[in-house]
Amino acid sequence: MLAFITSLRHPRNSADYSRVEHLLRRTLRSVCRQDHDEFAVVVACNEIPAGRFDPRVEFVRVDFPPPVDTPGPMTGRDAVLRDKGTKLAVALLAAQRHRPDHVMKVDADDFVSRRLAGWSADRPTEAGWYVEHGYVLSDRTGLITAVDGFNERCGTSEILANRAFGLPADLPAPSAGQDELTARLGTFLVRDLLGSHRASVAHSAARGEPLRALPFPGAVYTVGTGENHSGLSRVPRGRPVSGRQVAEFGLEGTGGARAWVHFAGQVGRSVRRRVVRAG
Repeated sequence: MLAFITSLRHPRNSADYSRVEHLLRRTLRSVCRQDHDEFAVVVACNEIPAGRFDPRVEFVRVDFPPPVDTPGPMTGRDAVLRDKGTKLAVALLAAQRHRPDHVMKVDADDFVSRRLAGWSADRPTEAGWYVEHGYVLSDRTGLITAVDGFNERCGTSEILANRAFGLPADLPAPSAGQDELTARLGTFLVRDLLGSHRASVAHSAARGEPLRALPFPGAVYTVGTGENHSGLSRVPRGRPVSGRQVAEFGLEGTGGARAWVHFAGQVGRSVRRRVVRAG
């Protein structure tokens, strides 16, 4: 069983909260396209979005304050790690009732391969995997490009054995506050394993259960949404989304005619540069 966990930012920590909810819906549609039924999805959020969702999606509401007083998506790193880490801790605790073998954190604007649940189900005792090969998609242009070292760029990049989190036998309730969650579970778990994606590979290796690279592209990192904490806005070069990528990741509606317009402009600029250099 693979549990996908994600979190939704505080409404004040956004440029347009309706846009945040739209991106979440898109991500959840991608996650729920898995080609194997052994998975669950848990979302921790301040406000549960209205409307209907796949029945496998569980929302857990928290009353955490906004990470910073200033409205908007760009916040300091420490504030992001606390807000995201504690919300994902709530989602992780709620996911325990499914007794998952593996857990994957998913950023609420990204896309995942439909093969992940089946991959986990076939290997329930393995330590986990990181996404070495993936894609970056510009929400602004609709262009997509393949990248290596994906796990160094994006938080939607690791599948960990549930045991790797070292949860105590006496779990705090999912309704626990941020300070209690951090005290009971530990700063490293909340801030570094859940709030960030930069510690998991080294942590698993230090435990004697190193993660292996997933042998296929596992996720799509979306930039240019206007709601990225990172502020990244575009893919320098790319191509329109292919039919195969749509089927693998659930990328319907992410490219279309605008992607071909941007692609044509990209090709035109490349040709002009070659002409200038040749001249």
